[in-house]
Amino acid sequence: MGFKKFKADVSTAGQKAASGEIPGVRSITTGDSDGEVVIKYHHESLLADVRIQALAQDVGEYPDGNMFMLWTDDPDPPTPVAAAVKAAREYLLGMSVYEMVTELVRRLEKEIGRALDGEVGSPGDVTEEDEVDDYDVAFDTDYPSDGDEFGLPSLPAQRSHHNLNSSVNQKDLLRRIRRDLREVREAGYRVGFLDGFGKDSTTGTIALSIRLDKLALSNEAMEAWDVKPTEYVVLLVRFDRKYYPLEQVFNQAAARTEVTFRIGKCSKHKPSIEQASRAFAKPNRSVSTEGSEPVKSTERDSDETRFEKLLVSNSLDSFMCESFISLLKIREAHGCSWEKANDVLLSRIGLVAEESWGYNPHSDADSNNTAPEPEPVRVPGADHLLQGGNDSERSFPLIAVQFAMRYFVRCTEYCLRCHRRLEKGFEALRPYVCSDPLCLFQYMAVGLGPSIEHEILTEPYVVDLLVSLCYAAVQPASIHLANNPSNTRPKFPIRSFPVGLRLRVPDLTNPTAVTFKARLEAGDKHIVFEDEAAKSLGGRLAPGAWLAFPNPTTRLIRNARVKEVYSSPKTAVIEVIGESVVSWSFSQYSPQYLPNQPGPSPATGSMTPSAATDDADMVDIYLYDTDFDSLDDFSKAAAMRHLLDTLPPILEIEEWLASHPGHSFRAMGRISPAAASLLQWIVSSNRSCILQVDRSRAIARRAKGPIERGKPAPGAKKKNMGPPETAGVAGRGRNREHERILGMDGWVQFRFAQGAPDKELRFNRALQEVAARKHIGHNPTIFAWHGSNLANWHSILRTGLDFQNINSGRAFGHGVYFSRWKETSVGYASKGQSWPNSDLGITNCLSLNEIINAPDEFVSSNPHYVVSQLDWQQCRYLFVQTAAGRTQELAQDQAANGGTTTSPAFYPQARGGEAFGQGYQPLKIPLCAIPLRTIGPAPATPPDSAKRTMHLLEESEDEDAEDASRLMSDDEDDDFYIPPSKKPASPASSVGAASIQNISHVSRGGPPSPASSSVGRGLTEFEPGALDLSTLPRLQPPSFATDGATRALSRELRDLQALQAKTPLHELGWYVDFDNVSNLYQWIIELHSFDVSLPLAQDMKLAQATSVVLELRFGSDFPFSPPFVRVVRPRFLPFMEGGGGHVTAGGAMCMELLTESGWSPANSMESVLLQVRMALCNLEPRPARLDPRLLRKTGARPGYKGDYSIGEAIEAFTRAAKSHGWTVPKGLKVTALGG
Repeated sequence: MGFKKFKADVSTAGQKAASGEIPGVRSITTGDSDGEVVIKYHHESLLADVRIQALAQDVGEYPDGNMFMLWTDDPDPPTPVAAAVKAAREYLLGMSVYEMVTELVRRLEKEIGRALDGEVGSPGDVTEEDEVDDYDVAFDTDYPSDGDEFGLPSLPAQRSHHNLNSSVNQKDLLRRIRRDLREVREAGYRVGFLDGFGKDSTTGTIALSIRLDKLALSNEAMEAWDVKPTEYVVLLVRFDRKYYPLEQVFNQAAARTEVTFRIGKCSKHKPSIEQASRAFAKPNRSVSTEGSEPVKSTERDSDETRFEKLLVSNSLDSFMCESFISLLKIREAHGCSWEKANDVLLSRIGLVAEESWGYNPHSDADSNNTAPEPEPVRVPGADHLLQGGNDSERSFPLIAVQFAMRYFVRCTEYCLRCHRRLEKGFEALRPYVCSDPLCLFQYMAVGLGPSIEHEILTEPYVVDLLVSLCYAAVQPASIHLANNPSNTRPKFPIRSFPVGLRLRVPDLTNPTAVTFKARLEAGDKHIVFEDEAAKSLGGRLAPGAWLAFPNPTTRLIRNARVKEVYSSPKTAVIEVIGESVVSWSFSQYSPQYLPNQPGPSPATGSMTPSAATDDADMVDIYLYDTDFDSLDDFSKAAAMRHLLDTLPPILEIEEWLASHPGHSFRAMGRISPAAASLLQWIVSSNRSCILQVDRSRAIARRAKGPIERGKPAPGAKKKNMGPPETAGVAGRGRNREHERILGMDGWVQFRFAQGAPDKELRFNRALQEVAARKHIGHNPTIFAWHGSNLANWHSILRTGLDFQNINSGRAFGHGVYFSRWKETSVGYASKGQSWPNSDLGITNCLSLNEIINAPDEFVSSNPHYVVSQLDWQQCRYLFVQTAAGRTQELAQDQAANGGTTTSPAFYPQARGGEAFGQGYQPLKIPLCAIPLRTIGPAPATPPDSAKRTMHLLEESEDEDAEDASRLMSDDEDDDFYIPPSKKPASPASSVGAASIQNISHVSRGGPPSPASSSVGRGLTEFEPGALDLSTLPRLQPPSFATDGATRALSRELRDLQALQAKTPLHELGWYVDFDNVSNLYQWIIELHSFDVSLPLAQDMKLAQATSVVLELRFGSDFPFSPPFVRVVRPRFLPFMEGGGGHVTAGGAMCMELLTESGWSPANSMESVLLQVRMALCNLEPRPARLDPRLLRKTGARPGYKGDYSIGEAIEAFTRAAKSHGWTVPKGLKVTALGG
């Protein structure tokens, strides 16, 4: 918006001040400098008016990217004015001029009021900490007063000594803040300080976070919620007035606890202070939302510190800001759950009748809090509020972050608006609202759902698919019934129509609807109303309104937007946007969306009517003024169809959004408000996770600009489209070309998942149970197709594959029907009517599902699979057949994009149970598209060790030294945490054995030498120190070493040494000879003590190998790039020959974790070793095995190549990463070759 908007806002704010709308502000004018605003403030208690200046520091980014700087040129400003200006400075980012001034006035009134109450000392004493005067030290008896510490007598609290007592209380309150935040950390969360809060201020912002992989979410849920396991869920908590301990929160009005919350995601455990300020800048407006271009960051910001919204951020932000304190007090008073406390709160404000939830908060029977409600997804830490003890022993921040994470991980179980639990049996991967129309309306109006702009910009073909399926779902089940002159109304495949959207639509199916007679002129660009119609219209016709009228020459209805209105005579200048059919009978003309065609526009406020002619077209005009909810199902379906006929193609909307960053799609102008709300409902109500695999624009035959579709309008010239062009990709989403299934030419592919977030977990549990019961070792699952009428898929995406409705009979029993043959399922997937404006031209849909391989327990297995156990099947892919004439283009495009890449590894299908695709050829399903799982014996790491290791993952992550120091500053004797050393490492280029010994030292004397430790020796055959290091490649310290990487590696090595010293060998499972580490950038690590039931352990015993020797090589930018990890010895059986364990043919580990695509600087080396070990222990799709030449009992091993070389490891790693679509780390060869 920039400078023009800034100047306009200054003028508007000045007018408001002049009219007295801003209390105390006499004037608002521009200053001498560009971007300067001068505010003249008056208060009766001040001797004179005060002149305050504000400077917009980045006018070009005003308002969202700008921050105001405040000052006053008064050499001796009144104390409250100085305090207010100082306090307001940190909160003026992203504000308009008017908002900045009102925020300043609010703080001026607050400070002046405090001064009048005698709460302000001398000007030099004015700080934000003066607000702590009402903190009662008696609330927190764990900390001594200053007198107790220094042997001084305690001074009584007196008004005249306010500043002295404030200092005492300030210190106690800061201690309490740090203690409460230590509770947060001990519960498993990260604490990040962003300003002076907790150090020298009791106001400010704190970041409480947890890494997503600690929340045990399924991959499908993370995909649907657009989060990664290495990212952090961050709760920002801002204490606007001061920090109140929990006991004081309980004893005061909820409004007095001035605290604000924002929840989002970040690559690190805390965002930058600039990003945090942006998050709080506009409570009701997205500042870096998914729906728009991210707000430009300052140079100090980076991708790692950027704070981004989650799918449920808007909903949780408003829930916590509006209700958390009240819910907290209700729960404490009545001893109930969060869920029941919410019911109590809703009943108090009149949104829920008390009898509707059947809970009496005063009932003793329901106040027992010993049985907490079930938690399907674990949230770290026990329910802190119910732990008991004194109020002073409980932490307000910990309760807040547990509340936020509880509703985040269970967001699909609760309504996003009222936050009541959804009806039983409801399962979804994406959150939504309950059936209350008010919730749906508020959900849409307030913007609590996903950003439609984000969905269109990232996955436009998915949006096209959703609209097309909805269009098919509102076609009647029988065309004959739809046009039957009798009163019989047809049924529709859509299970539920939208309710509560407050759509205003034309009532085209009602023969008694009110219409207005008018004449079309100027090539149907003008509508001239008859006198009677003009009188009836009154003021209902205005620019921006929408209307519909029949096309005199066809059987189509034209939908138009009013551009201008003139009164003499009553005339509307219109733009026809699209056409739709008036009935469901097939017409010789296809409905079409009409590209923007500017027409003549009158230049004055009146018009001279054209001379009436004999062929002048008189039409009936229908206004968009009928309430959609008042219509019957027949009319609702017709209205939805008409609205979608006017909706532009999705790729056209995507192109517009890309060229108008930060704008809503509603601002496009060619979309009616009703059509925009319907599109928002279609996308938001989708409960499944659907992601594009095919992204080429050649699929849609679209380069740039509109494409021709349907038959041309009468008199229009047919465009010569020429040969199809490939104009890049459709959408900015993740590249999934490597997940495309081969053998399905001409079908557009999507990744597809359904069910609750724990659906994959339930599928795996069922798989484990069946595999154990039936002794299934290999091929535990099979794949099969499901076909259904195109019109049914809209409901399938919202309710899942079930067998509620009978569409094709139940000849083989009750259950979900599947087939191994695509052609069979296509026969059941009868084609439906496609949305005419679709870029894909969808005519058919099939899903490919993974099913537990137990056909003998199906309802039927011949000729079809009939599965009644819903947890036994998981959707993996959705296939869409495009309109005639596009399949050949798609096949050519697939061949062009997929034919030159390295063939990926494929999932081994069960012999005799293969799924077949085009031409009855077995499908080639990429292995990377199937979740990793283990069948049979557990991994070698014992459960206790695994739990301990996973528990320590968070603690072993890179810790911010300043955060840790502040958090532990008043707990010097606590052994729980050792702050990281801030001593700079020695120059990296001269790192040697001596420096390694120095950096490996641990505080409090350091651990004993691991080589001499005998802990756990009797429980493993591994002998530490037995490896002859002279037989391995040893590198000199590299010339590319940097101070940052050296410090990070020193810290990681020190952490591993401390862990190895205190953990039994058989539990740890790895060993490092720290005494012989001479190069920080090259580590030799042995993996050992594998579970004896593993094929790998049995092979190692035969080969007389007690360990797998790994080499880790690090680059100059570690930890921002992953290490290169490879096996040196022994050699493994290659995957192409039946091996597994994620070891490539050259010995490098094939894991996304070790590529740019999967690496995060937050990963610790302990977690890397754990995941490498688990990969070697994984039995799916095949277990890791050693080269069979190693297993010969004779000494001679002909054909065995010996240790893996570094060259073959680099080549194999690069090849494997590219086949999976992973990004190879920059500078891989330099890192792997050691310089």
